[in-house]
Amino acid sequence: MTLGVGLIGVGGIASHHIRGYRQADARIVQVADANEDLARQRAEELACEWTSDYQELLRREDIQAVSICVPNWLHYQVARDAVEAGKAVLCEKPMTTRLEQAEELVRLVRERGVYFQVGYMKRYHLVAQKFREWISALEPVETGLLRCYQPFPEDLWAEPNFWFTKKELAGGGPLVHGGSHMFDLLHWCLGEVEAVDARVRMRPGTDVDWFVNGIIEMRSGATILLEVGWFEHTNWGRMADGWDEMFQLRSRRGVLTFYPTFWDRPMHLVPSTELYLQQEHMLQRFAVGPVDYFVEEIKDFVRRVSAGLPSPVTVEDGHFVDRLIDALYRSGEERARLLL
Repeated sequence: MTLGVGLIGVGGIASHHIRGYRQADARIVQVADANEDLARQRAEELACEWTSDYQELLRREDIQAVSICVPNWLHYQVARDAVEAGKAVLCEKPMTTRLEQAEELVRLVRERGVYFQVGYMKRYHLVAQKFREWISALEPVETGLLRCYQPFPEDLWAEPNFWFTKKELAGGGPLVHGGSHMFDLLHWCLGEVEAVDARVRMRPGTDVDWFVNGIIEMRSGATILLEVGWFEHTNWGRMADGWDEMFQLRSRRGVLTFYPTFWDRPMHLVPSTELYLQQEHMLQRFAVGPVDYFVEEIKDFVRRVSAGLPSPVTVEDGHFVDRLIDALYRSGEERARLLL
C-alpha cells in the first residue's frame, strides 16, 4: 500500500521534503499551513487537499506519516500532537527549542511506540558516510575541530519579522541553526559527550548568540574544539560562497577532515572528505555527487515507515543535540565547565 503523507508547514523547508516525496513511493494526501493562501498554492502544485488546521490533517486515517516543517518554536507542539495521533513523524531540526520539551517528547515517543525521525539529513550524504567509515583508521581519536561559520547578511539582524534572531522563536542563533547539524554528526561519529566549556558572545541588541567558542570533551577521551558563528563573510570558504564548515579529527595515526557545503544546495554542490595517514605519508580524498540528501532522507523515511523498520535518527538523537546546545548555553552563562 502506498504511504499516505501529510505536510505540516509548507514554507521554504517544505520544498525540500516535497522534492523527496515526489521520488519516493508515497502520496501527499494533504498539506496544512496557517497561511491559507500558501496552503492553497502548495495544494494546487501537488494536486492534493489543503487545510489551515493541522489537527484536521492529523485526524485523517488515510495519512500514516507526517513531515513537520513549521518554524522552530512550533516543532514541539506539532510533534507532540502528531505522536498522540499515532502518526509516523519526520520532524525538522532542531527537535525542540527548550530542553524540557525534548525530554517530554522522548517520554511520549517511548510511551506511544510510534516512529519518530529528526531531520538531520547530512548523515545521508555518501561523503558524510565515508568520513564516518574512515574514522576507524585514526582510532583512538585524540582531538578535533568542529567549525560552523555561515554567511549572515548584516541587515538581517535589524529585520523585525526575521524570527531566526529571536531566542523565544528560534531557540538560539548559530549554535542552533548551523551548530545542531554538526552536533548530530559529532554524536553519530564519536558517541556521547562528557563535559563542555563554552564562551558565548551575544549579538548586541539581541537575545541570541553571535558566535560561540568552546571545548567539548567526549566520553571516549577525545577533545573537540568548537567554533560557531554568523558573520557577513559572503565570499569566504572553500567554495567562496560564505560557507565555512569543517569537522576535523586527529590522532597519532593521521588527520581526517570533512568539508560540508551550503545546506540548501545539495543538487549542485559536492562536499568532500580527506584522510591523511602518517605511516603511509598518503592523502586520500573522497568526493561524490551531487547527492540530494533531502531526497535520500525522505526516500529512506518512506521505506522505513512502510516496512516497519526503526528510525535512523531517533528522538533520543534529537534529545542529545538539544541537551548539548542547552549545556553550551549554560556553560557560557556560568563561564564554567559543565558535566552532561
